[in-house]
Amino acid sequence: EDGMSDIVDDSRIEMEAAKAEMLPDAGMPRRKLPIGLWFGVGWLALLLFHAVFAPWLPWVRGENQRVDGAGNFAFGPGADFWFGSDQLGKDVFARCVYGARLALTLSTVAILVGVIVGGTLGMIAGFFKGKTDRAIAVFTDSLLAFPAIVISALIIGRFDALAASDTEFFGFGFSWLTRRWSVCIIFALLSIAPVARIVRAQTLSLAEREYVLASRSLGARTPRLLFLEILPNLVPAMVSVIFTGIAILLAAEGGLAFIGYSVKPPSASWGLMINESRNRIETAWWATIFPALMLFATVLAFNLIGEWFSRRFDIREASL
Repeated sequence: EDGMSDIVDDSRIEMEAAKAEMLPDAGMPRRKLPIGLWFGVGWLALLLFHAVFAPWLPWVRGENQRVDGAGNFAFGPGADFWFGSDQLGKDVFARCVYGARLALTLSTVAILVGVIVGGTLGMIAGFFKGKTDRAIAVFTDSLLAFPAIVISALIIGRFDALAASDTEFFGFGFSWLTRRWSVCIIFALLSIAPVARIVRAQTLSLAEREYVLASRSLGARTPRLLFLEILPNLVPAMVSVIFTGIAILLAAEGGLAFIGYSVKPPSASWGLMINESRNRIETAWWATIFPALMLFATVLAFNLIGEWFSRRFDIREASL
């Protein structure tokens, strides 16, 4: 009996030692978050703070406030004008902040609509497959077939004509269809197809997982499978898509504003500011460089955060 107890004790000791080897060492340093993620989060937090509270911040002038003697790019970057003044005597820093409000609002609203509509279509296509999948694929492929910048300019031009006309629909006119609404609508439309394809790919994979098959075998109905089994596991992919999508739409809005198809003056837009001052870049570089740097840093921040989510949750398809 003593021999048996010694054997049992030795076995327990060996098992405990094996478990100790398998467990992570409490003294080991934790994996540090990448510097790029810290930059992205810090920059977006600073930008959002200024964008949200701009009207109440004492160091941010009004969006279209003109300062006497500051016209014709009179002031470069300094204590009075952090980013200098523009041709009309407006504060470039203040207009960059208000440009951030515009770009972030349009991009966020558009990508959220794209995620809701495109995500729903992607889930339906990936879950039901067959004819449903093929029908949705025809719709998404049709949206992806058009060059985004060309179709955006064409539709926004048509929206402008519709807003200026006396056309009515069920007694309602289209005077509300301003450039902000036009850009938001076209961006939301263009976001549907890429999101749908990403969600479809994720749903095809998740639909074959053991827990989904087990729920199906236990008699779970389709709504339960979609909303309680598959949808929660799509959230990481959706977060990555949202951050990456906002980055793409920010760049798209800047491009549209640069060619004159986003908001009209005197509204502040990074692309519009770049276009208005690019001819004076040699003598008044700040009016062009600072809006360009704001756009670049913001797009980079969203991309870095979206890439971290993609790697963290191993989302290979989460790219627009």
